[in-house]
Amino acid sequence: MSDTYTMADAPRTVLIIEDSHVQSKIISKQIRALTQFETVVANTMEEARYLLENSREQIFIAVIDLNLPDAPDGEAVDLCLEHGVPSVVLTATFNESIRKRFLERNVADYFFKGSIQDMDPLMHSLERVFKNQFAAVLIVDDSRMALAHMRHLLEVQRFQVLEADDGDKALEMLEMYPDISLVITDYNMPHMDGFELVRNIRSRHKAHKKAIIGVSAAGSGTLSAQFLKNGANDFITKPFEAEEFYWRVNQTMEMLDIMASLSACQEITD
Repeated sequence: MSDTYTMADAPRTVLIIEDSHVQSKIISKQIRALTQFETVVANTMEEARYLLENSREQIFIAVIDLNLPDAPDGEAVDLCLEHGVPSVVLTATFNESIRKRFLERNVADYFFKGSIQDMDPLMHSLERVFKNQFAAVLIVDDSRMALAHMRHLLEVQRFQVLEADDGDKALEMLEMYPDISLVITDYNMPHMDGFELVRNIRSRHKAHKKAIIGVSAAGSGTLSAQFLKNGANDFITKPFEAEEFYWRVNQTMEMLDIMASLSACQEITD
């Protein structure tokens, strides 16, 4: 798959939308100190709108206070999505109703407001979303509904997404797009089940080069163990919560990054 830009020239500015000047300065300072990103700050939704429409900075993600004086119901998230900018939400309170609002607005992640020490997960999330836009994921499932659901979740995390409705087509896609990093496959499919697909992939690609996550319905017994024994890196039971899906996919991508770094270091020492 081809990118409109490379990682070297990709947008690297984080838009911070936070009405507290103190809090916004703390967040900005931490992002600049701990990541590769620059920041711009808006203390109101209208300032955010102006920056999104007029800023010379290339904004790739927004960190948003959910409740602003001029946007008390998360409207700033909708504003950013209108401009194609993914959002990470900060909140001082949390309950199931607030969580539902996050998921309905397709936020990439959410965190509690806290001390400076609590911001490490936020920094990690920003780095992950930045990397995801250069990673291709292949979903394999004969259910159009399941494909659409997983595609949506992966696109919220900014992955490049490809689809196949059976194992044979999946292998064709892997030949056509060798830069695919992750395959997410169902078990029950025509022509070739998930186990056979995993074995086929593993005969050509090692687990530290191309990751696989198996997926199947609840009550499937030993399917999870069989997926793992056949070479999958992880397994998810359907139906799954969006947060679990995000966590497992992103953790798998982190392991691929770590293995690639170790391999590069080994090549240098050799």
